[in-house]
Amino acid sequence: MKSEYKHRLWKYATVIVVALIIFNPEMVSLALFIDAVGLEIYLMLLEVQIYTILAVFLNAKIKPILDCMKNICARHFPTFLWRKIKEEPECLMYLVPSQATFMYLLVFSSAINTMFFPYFVQI
Repeated sequence: MKSEYKHRLWKYATVIVVALIIFNPEMVSLALFIDAVGLEIYLMLLEVQIYTILAVFLNAKIKPILDCMKNICARHFPTFLWRKIKEEPECLMYLVPSQATFMYLLVFSSAINTMFFPYFVQI
């Protein structure tokens, strides 16, 4: 009973989508293609295309950013050895991240305030 209902539903959905696309004259070839292969195959092809686009985007854009962050963390956050601290004293700032972060936020917020709102009086 359920498979018959599902089969009918897909059949009606295919007819409705094809009818809507046929009313747009530029999409007649797409409507004929969907009618030939079926709506479920067309949706599967669309899903594969979206998956491929996301995979390319993640490999080209997101993965280099994550690799860069991994290299930065490996360079600045090894076990804090005295040798490393003597070579790069700025690593001491990373030992107390909250104070350094608040200091940077304070400086950054005042710089943004004076840069974008120079005519406002600061109290």
